[in-house]
Amino acid sequence: MTPTSRGSETPLWDWLGEALAVDFANTTRRYGDEERDLLEVPDDLVLWAELQRGRVPLPAAGEVRLGEVRIVRDDVKALLHAAVVGEPPAVPAVERVNARVRATPLVRQLRDGEAVVAPATSAAPLDELLARVAHSAIELCARGGVGFCDAPSCGQFFERSRVSQLWCSHACGTRARVARHAQRRRA
Repeated sequence: MTPTSRGSETPLWDWLGEALAVDFANTTRRYGDEERDLLEVPDDLVLWAELQRGRVPLPAAGEVRLGEVRIVRDDVKALLHAAVVGEPPAVPAVERVNARVRATPLVRQLRDGEAVVAPATSAAPLDELLARVAHSAIELCARGGVGFCDAPSCGQFFERSRVSQLWCSHACGTRARVARHAQRRRA
């Protein structure tokens, strides 16, 4: 069963599977002109981590520092927005993301014949989760290919499958084209 947003039948986490930074940045959702936070309580982050299927460690709800999590998320969003528009990101966001990676460095290691990325030293699950997100944001911004879907009621980041891709999905593309057509007809 897919968890749904509070008071709705809309799946709460229906977009997971992109780069970790994209999935984390998308923990807000736009409804009309309003952006709502999907990380309202610590259990929301725990559920998000569970659904990441082993890409991040699972923090205990009691260990989640929600204010800190939201700051990292907002910094990642700032970096991704800057990458989308081709501008340098705001210095404070860059400094905080870089500090997050320095605080819990991740290194490639060989384990059971597989190359894995793991913390260089012992780290609390939440700290490792945030470091993995920050690391993903840095990699994604460096390689490019991130987009922002500005279709009505979307506002989600996505990894572009082609350079000219404007929307995160066919449904959003259809919604955007219908809205644009309706606006032209009204004008």
